[in-house]
Amino acid sequence: MIYHIYFDAATRGQNGPSAAGAIIIANHSQTPFKTTLSTMSNHAAEFAAARFALACVAPLANQNDTLMLHSDSKIVIDSLTKGYAKHFMAEVTDINQQLDHYRNVILEWIPEKQNQGAHQLANQALATI
Repeated sequence: MIYHIYFDAATRGQNGPSAAGAIIIANHSQTPFKTTLSTMSNHAAEFAAARFALACVAPLANQNDTLMLHSDSKIVIDSLTKGYAKHFMAEVTDINQQLDHYRNVILEWIPEKQNQGAHQLANQALATI
């Protein structure tokens, strides 16, 4: 099975309250998820959103499934693809260890306008803080 996972983060200010949103699409069905995060920078929140999205798909997917992660965060997609991030190595290592459980993983950067669902969920969660 193929799981399309769209995720995004929202942060109030430079370093402020943050939230994450994710949409998982599989078998022509879409499931939304959102959560609040702690106070952090937007970049840190984007990595936290990736971890959150993977936690949401974990009970659904198995090792033989394909995960397609879609994000408008270039730093997250580039860092995970390269396996390196100067200031976020712990996050990259943690996320890549989670991805190692799956046989097929595809990482895709998408324009912000193609990630509106996850973006709206993150903003909804942020509004509750």
